[in-house]
Amino acid sequence: MTWFTLWMVVINTSFWLILCFGFAFLVRYFPKSFYEKNQWFFKEYRFEKKIYKRIQVDKWKDKLPEWGSVFKFEKKNLNQNLSISYINTFILETKYAEIGHLGMAILGFACILVNPSDYAMMAIICSTINFIIQIPFCLIQRYNRPRLNRIKLRLENKETK
Repeated sequence: MTWFTLWMVVINTSFWLILCFGFAFLVRYFPKSFYEKNQWFFKEYRFEKKIYKRIQVDKWKDKLPEWGSVFKFEKKNLNQNLSISYINTFILETKYAEIGHLGMAILGFACILVNPSDYAMMAIICSTINFIIQIPFCLIQRYNRPRLNRIKLRLENKETK
């Protein structure tokens, strides 16, 4: 292995670590109004339910890794902490995760810029693989959010009675 190849491995590894971990943290610093004002982006569209059913999101969604504990949020507490406050936090977490993974998917193509033109094809392949890897995580958030909204509505109705 040449020094140049070793150097490119270090640069690319650093790029991917900074991009993925950095963007995951950055989305939490967007103002909450960003997540509230863009409801059109976060709402579930009719065609989505058919897609989720066809690709069986409910069967594989819990098998993928999740980072909730890194951000001091445990989705495993849903049955124990069933309150409107907890559900609101959970819904916001799905928005953070969706924007984070979508951002990582798109910004990953900047990998092409940190590599010499001789490595462009390798960078395109890595960026495309990253894009494909990030999409299921976005789908999980979009699948879970309408269900959480229904739970929230039931809790609000229960409180008003």
